[in-house]
Amino acid sequence: MDTNKRNFLTVVIPVALSMPLGLFCSAGFAQNALPAQPGSEQNPGPPKIDQPTPSDEGKPTAKETKEILKQNQHQIEENVEKIYQLAGELKGEVEKTDAANTLSLPMIQKAEQIEKLAKQVKNLARGG
Repeated sequence: MDTNKRNFLTVVIPVALSMPLGLFCSAGFAQNALPAQPGSEQNPGPPKIDQPTPSDEGKPTAKETKEILKQNQHQIEENVEKIYQLAGELKGEVEKTDAANTLSLPMIQKAEQIEKLAKQVKNLARGG
């Protein structure tokens, strides 16, 4: 493979892999930083503690929600670490593979693993 192409790929692949991660991480921060819109203030009065509403059934309590968010955060951290590791391995595969003559199956598999993990991180970041 031409050295210019190889150098280009070694720069572009990590950037291309990290872009989606940065975009959905920054989207979460931006969403939390949005100010409340005028006229959307909701003050329905004191909540009814003794009588659960039908919409409350099946919803997790605040403690359960906090625990779920902690688990999601832990899973996100593990997945991002794995993505980082796979990206390094993918970079190594790209450097040792002559793409003009050979299609590297391990390179494709690593890219698919990275894509799968990135989707999991995105879903966890959305609260899924």
